[in-house]
Amino acid sequence: MELFSETKIVELEEKIDNLIAHYLSMKEEHDKTVLKLQTLEKENKDLLEKVTTVKNEREVIIDKVTKLLEKVEKVEV
Repeated sequence: MELFSETKIVELEEKIDNLIAHYLSMKEEHDKTVLKLQTLEKENKDLLEKVTTVKNEREVIIDKVTKLLEKVEKVEV
């Protein structure tokens, strides 16, 4: 009696081939996900910078409008 019959060896080879195929598929999916994550992190950073810029611009505009309003109030008095 053989330790491994030809049938068992073929089954084992098929299972190993399937395992390798699944591994490669999952690795490819992982690589795509990592790339997408990097893209989204860059977009997030860019958007945070834009928000900061807009907040700063808004503060400058509010300050200017406040000063203008103060000028107008002084003239009315």
